Amino acid sequence: MPTAAVITESSDAAQPARSGPGARRIILWVAGAVLLLAITTLVALRSISEASGDTVSVLIGTLNSTRLSNLVLAAAFAAVAVGIYLIPVPRLWLLLLVPVRLAAVTVAGPAGLVALASSSATAAPLVADGCDTGYVVVEESFVFARTGTVYRPDGLLATAVAHTRGEYDYRPFADGAYTVVDDGAQLDVWYSYAFDPAAAPVAADGDPAFTLPTLTGRTPACGLSTGARTPIPPEPALPTYTPAEAQARLEEMLAASLDAAVDPVSDSAGAPLDTAAFTPATTACNETGTRTALALTFATADNAASLTRILQIWDAAGYSPDRAMQQDIRYSATLPVAQMTIRDTTTIDGLIHLQLESQCSVR
Repeated sequence: MPTAAVITESSDAAQPARSGPGARRIILWVAGAVLLLAITTLVALRSISEASGDTVSVLIGTLNSTRLSNLVLAAAFAAVAVGIYLIPVPRLWLLLLVPVRLAAVTVAGPAGLVALASSSATAAPLVADGCDTGYVVVEESFVFARTGTVYRPDGLLATAVAHTRGEYDYRPFADGAYTVVDDGAQLDVWYSYAFDPAAAPVAADGDPAFTLPTLTGRTPACGLSTGARTPIPPEPALPTYTPAEAQARLEEMLAASLDAAVDPVSDSAGAPLDTAAFTPATTACNETGTRTALALTFATADNAASLTRILQIWDAAGYSPDRAMQQDIRYSATLPVAQMTIRDTTTIDGLIHLQLESQCSVR
């Protein structure tokens, strides 16, 4: 009798598991619903486009019909791929489904990338004298190409009335680089095709880039800004040095470096170091300039300590640190010495190797 009771409870407990839908079935239903919604949306978008001769588009924020179709198409391919992977089939059919599943993933992947690439867009209201004109400019880019469309919105639908362009992914209307003149009957629009670091106002000179009719029978929102950015200040000009100035400042840093070394300082032969024995080399640079370079080797009472002291001198002078190939580097784009390289080879020859190179000077 106890055994019978156990069997009865076990069968009762298993009953709900057999009757409830599995996770796979739920996912398949969701994928099917997504696919049906995607097909319906694509048909609706295409119908609107064909009925208007490709001039009317759905416009939701930055999503027009083309970009919305890309996103919906990617969702449809993803739903099909999920369905192909999860739909139950007899074991004999599994082998045949392998190429089908691979094809589904191959198609769904690029579709997703296209949808992702098409998601880079901006929407900016066209503003004249601080008031919106009723037009919206949607600018989108792909790689280095940038295109824009001027829409006249009417609810979820919008009519394309003009097109814009920009160079190297520049979006002039999102950047506020445009001017609109409203004479009461039409809007004349000028805009910058390329990025201007100075953010200078766009002049209303010459023929406008495009003209739009002024929309009447509406109450415009005012107190708006075109969103023009703050000008980027130009980078300060780099200082210049004459050949004599460059060599003199190089020799000053050399003298300061040797003064910081631990005495006595000697040359490779063990004699007191005579810097006059090292002749600077001059080379041409930047077509009309010259560059001074000097290389010398020397030994000190404590090469390791001398190296540390010399680097401290250059750090205090404002040079930036770097290190490469077991040698320390100090460099600058504005100070007289372009680069100083120093290496302690005590374990090899007992010496310190120092190289100096000045900035390209103006003759």
